[in-house]
Amino acid sequence: MKFKGQHILSTQQFDKEGLLSLFAEAKKMEKLVKSGKFGKEMEGKILATLFYEPSTRTRFSFEAAMLRLGGRVVSNADMMQTSSVRKLETLEDTGKTVSQMADVIVMRHPEKGSVAVLAEHSDVPVINAGDGSNEHPTQALLDLYTIWKEFGGIDGLTIGMIGDLKNSRVQHSQFGLLKNFKVKYVLVSPRGLEMPSVILKEMGGRAKVVLTPEDMVASADVISVSRIQKERFVSEREYKQFVGQFVVDAALMKKAKKSAIVMQPLPRVDDIAVEVDSDPRARYFKQVGNGVAVRMALLKRVLKG
Repeated sequence: MKFKGQHILSTQQFDKEGLLSLFAEAKKMEKLVKSGKFGKEMEGKILATLFYEPSTRTRFSFEAAMLRLGGRVVSNADMMQTSSVRKLETLEDTGKTVSQMADVIVMRHPEKGSVAVLAEHSDVPVINAGDGSNEHPTQALLDLYTIWKEFGGIDGLTIGMIGDLKNSRVQHSQFGLLKNFKVKYVLVSPRGLEMPSVILKEMGGRAKVVLTPEDMVASADVISVSRIQKERFVSEREYKQFVGQFVVDAALMKKAKKSAIVMQPLPRVDDIAVEVDSDPRARYFKQVGNGVAVRMALLKRVLKG
């Protein structure tokens, strides 16, 4: 696949060859980070981060990635309150404006399709850092990179998904990339938060829907956990009926494979018990470090090729 000069808006843009090439680049970036040195690939380049929705890991990760590559960053972590949105500026005009000041834009927004709208009017590449419950492609990239590193490949694995499968843009995006590999799925969620039917249809015979977390972890090589997505519910009451139904804890992990890994994009909220942090199969904090390397690789490919 072609990276240079491209907007990165969806997992549908990636093919297997492109993913493996990006993962190889990310491994090189890990070595750069571990050396304590800063690269020069992005010298003279500016990244603008436009976040209309809260973020810790994604925004810091992209900014750290750009700085590690020798570039500079201009950032707004609260676009809804401290940008010209308050003056009713449109996404189209924001895209036209910011792209005159930066070489690449990373954007998060609570509405589906919003990043694509801004990208259409930008003169520089735009990277989707999450648009509502739709997609979060770079989180999925670092998730697959983590799996690829841990298992030495992805083909042949069983991917377990647990939590708010209806609203999790992360797990939707994971599937968008996993379609490039020969994997199976085992899914479990609270009633009412099932994986959207359109994704289940695409999974076809490779997916098994089970009723309990125990049934899921018994066969999963990868345990992909999502929190209940509070921001996607219309009321606190509706949200609270789902919280704490399915929790990955030490008792559940006793039923999981010794070779399995547990992943979660964070933050965790009543979905993974703190006691699991000491389990050698926990990977959710290591994912954060992997994310810096993957985003370094992506920025380099998008701007340099």
